[in-house]
Amino acid sequence: MSAVLVEVVRGSMVENRHRGAIVVVDGEGRRVAAVGEPALTYMRSSSKPLMTLPLVEQGGLEHFGLGDEHLAIFASSHAGEEEHRRVVLESLQRIGLAETALACGTHTPFDRKTADALRAAGQKPTVLHCNCSGKHTGVLAYALFKGLPIDNYFDPKHPAEVEILAAVADMAGVKPEDVVIGVDGCSIPVYGMPLENIALSFARLGLANHGTAERRKACSRIRQAMVDHPFLISGTGRLDTDLMAVTKGAVVAKIGADGVYALAVPEKGWGLAAKVEDGNMKVLGPIVLEALSQMGVLSVEQRKALAAHDRYAVKNNVKQVVGETRAAFTLEG
Repeated sequence: MSAVLVEVVRGSMVENRHRGAIVVVDGEGRRVAAVGEPALTYMRSSSKPLMTLPLVEQGGLEHFGLGDEHLAIFASSHAGEEEHRRVVLESLQRIGLAETALACGTHTPFDRKTADALRAAGQKPTVLHCNCSGKHTGVLAYALFKGLPIDNYFDPKHPAEVEILAAVADMAGVKPEDVVIGVDGCSIPVYGMPLENIALSFARLGLANHGTAERRKACSRIRQAMVDHPFLISGTGRLDTDLMAVTKGAVVAKIGADGVYALAVPEKGWGLAAKVEDGNMKVLGPIVLEALSQMGVLSVEQRKALAAHDRYAVKNNVKQVVGETRAAFTLEG
């Protein structure tokens, strides 16, 4: 059964409650802490770092002359800022493709300044502004590296997608055939599995001690690329970026759509996964920061530095504070 994770207070009354589940496991899948009953959910974009594994472990980055910046953008849900667009475009150029090869579609950039600048200039967003353009470029790179066709690279039956699924399933400790396959907002397959297995996949990513020597080395490189380039993973004022920057790599974090979050704490060997039942994205900050505080991972000073993502004010139309949104759970060992 799901638990109340966040309360929204207006005046003296709790007006809204957001339910869900959080689970923390170690690298063997043993439960460390939890609240609510972990259930089946899609990983959504939290799977992106794991999806780069076949490319990294088989030497695809070196084949195309791609570096850790490009690897970070492949693992990202970026905000469409200029630096994000630059790295995606550079990645495409190095694998010999134009942006027209991307099947991710377009949307308004997550970064408000970038979106406002486009509107002011009378310009429309391009595929490079799409938060999933890096992921798509990474899949295209792998397909080309393997000599596979790219016209339907996003089809779940495409050989590249089959290999990517196998890598993600292995990290999560499940069989590929047991993963529920859906279609993400950007047309790439998404992977449905128990929340505990999502947590396990991140514990293993953080530890970089699972599987073959090539897989371990690849996990270590992916993890390092994320913490070395946190801005590329997300963007200005966003939770993933700020959390990894403030903790200086002690936390490796990746958000997913519809209220999904996954992270690794490599020093502890832990993986955490959270799912907000109603898909609310805004409440992920209070959930993640409270969980990390209860686990002893975040210091008081670090949590203060992340206050913009924490317990925050509810304001009315004239900017008067009329309530707050706050975490409302206790992890149980």
